[in-house]
Amino acid sequence: MNYEEFKDQVVEHIKEHLPIEFADADVSITPVIKNNDTVQDSLQVKTGDERISPSINLNESFKAYQRTGDFDGELENLAAIRMNADPHLDVDIESILDFDSIKDRIDCRMINVERNSEYLSDKPYKQIEDLALVYSVDLGKNSDGIMNTIVNDSLMERWQVSSDELDRVAMDNLSKNESMQFSNMRDMLKNMMFPDTPDDDPSLDFLLPPAEGPQMYVLTSDDKLYGAKFLADTAKMDELAEKLGGDFVVIPSSVNECILMPDAGTMSRETLENMIHEVNATQVPEKEVLSDYAYCYDAQSHELMRADRYEERHAEKQMESQEYGKNAGLFAAAVGEPQTAYESAPEKAGDKPKDTRAVDLDAIEKVEKSNPKHERKSVKAQISEKKAIIAKKAAEKTSPAKNHQAEL
Repeated sequence: MNYEEFKDQVVEHIKEHLPIEFADADVSITPVIKNNDTVQDSLQVKTGDERISPSINLNESFKAYQRTGDFDGELENLAAIRMNADPHLDVDIESILDFDSIKDRIDCRMINVERNSEYLSDKPYKQIEDLALVYSVDLGKNSDGIMNTIVNDSLMERWQVSSDELDRVAMDNLSKNESMQFSNMRDMLKNMMFPDTPDDDPSLDFLLPPAEGPQMYVLTSDDKLYGAKFLADTAKMDELAEKLGGDFVVIPSSVNECILMPDAGTMSRETLENMIHEVNATQVPEKEVLSDYAYCYDAQSHELMRADRYEERHAEKQMESQEYGKNAGLFAAAVGEPQTAYESAPEKAGDKPKDTRAVDLDAIEKVEKSNPKHERKSVKAQISEKKAIIAKKAAEKTSPAKNHQAEL
């Protein structure tokens, strides 16, 4: 059967696999917008006295049915999910509506702005480059996953709190969260794939990332869910920057984890982003894609930046540094730092050191007087004026009278 037929059959037969107390339950399938504006069909089986009920992902259930062809078996699985969720649904709705009662359970997750134009339309979020930090209320976990409710504008209105206050609480909770995992990728893969193989076994060098050279690290959470949120915690990122020796590169594997590398310049940004795009398109479920871009953490500015802007910033800094050095050199020449031609003239014993800057200081004074308003000039204009001063100085050196005067 196709997907539409599958949905109809689930609605019609799911209660046959549930206890008698679900005989009069309301069964419905509701499309829900999820991350990256993907649409998930959520199955709900709700009895009359329930204020909330679990939303079960029917799209994933259909994929399981396609693999096995066992429709009755999949109905049993759906029924088990619904029944197993019941003990964890003892949620006080009134407490959710009271911010002070629920604020210790405010969580967050990192998603992409451009991919979530519709999803973000009714939710508060904090933008970090082209990423967005959205907020949720943790309602607990079980073997089937996590239960939470995403904070939307309606809930914010009930809470009567600002977006800044919501973010402050979420960041405070995140900083106290001990579930962040940061591990060497080689070690992680070794423990997963070859746990019984000795660490010094040479065959590992052919099966795992190299042990020498810059290493790759995995950043995630203990439960491997929404681990990319830790990128928003500046204190944690500063700690990682110290471990990695400074700035580091962030490869957004998914919303659940990221790969970090020291900024060793061993791979071009274009090559890296082509790899990220290909992996996202072929290996990562659409709803879990975080970004097709690479990012960098600037340890000096304590800021996460997209790699292209990181490159632009450092190029600008380099140009500014070069321009500063150039201007400083021109200024030094203009004010007349002692030149070799002057220093080579022999001095008599007891002579005071000659002030070889006198002529040039006069020239600068004339420049200042020609601009009585002291208007701020552009760098280009300042350089032109200083070049003119240097040219005048060079001309004076060619005149014997001027040279004699300077030596007195």
